[in-house]
Amino acid sequence: MKQTKKVGVPDAMGEDANVQERLERLRAEYARLNEQRIATDRDRKNLEEQLRGLRQKAEQEYGTSDVGELRDLLEKRRKENEQMVSQYEEHIREIKEKLQEIENPESQEG
Repeated sequence: MKQTKKVGVPDAMGEDANVQERLERLRAEYARLNEQRIATDRDRKNLEEQLRGLRQKAEQEYGTSDVGELRDLLEKRRKENEQMVSQYEEHIREIKEKLQEIENPESQEG
């Protein structure tokens, strides 16, 4: 009995192996991307929960959670602090002057 060689069969087997290899790479990539999606979704949920908490805290402490209003409030408080520091600085200067007058009364008699 004479065996005949089937033309194209070895090529088809090589193509099948190539397709199988590509499929395995795609499955691995899909699994990696799916894990990344799950992690991203978990992170998004955590960040949303933190944002809700921060908004709630801002509402309680400052009466608003609006970013623009919070910026305005911050600027107002910075100006108030600057004014208070300037007043305190002036108060300290006056105390020093009075203390100097008490310690050196002769320098005032002029």
